Amino acid sequence: MGAATDPADRVLRAAEQAVVIEAVRAHVENIRPIDMTNNGQLVGHLMAAETLLIKISEAFAPDQI
Repeated sequence: MGAATDPADRVLRAAEQAVVIEAVRAHVENIRPIDMTNNGQLVGHLMAAETLLIKISEAFAPDQI
């Protein structure tokens, strides 16, 4: 895939990045105290964080040449 040089591609990419950033912000805002003895809750938080990190990585990755 080539570099995003089309203005529409750049706008779509910026919109995707904004959506991902908003998802992360909303997730962090909604985090409540975590019961460190509740393995299920800990795993859930780790899985959610991992998913958001993957989305951030994809949204901000440099274009492939």
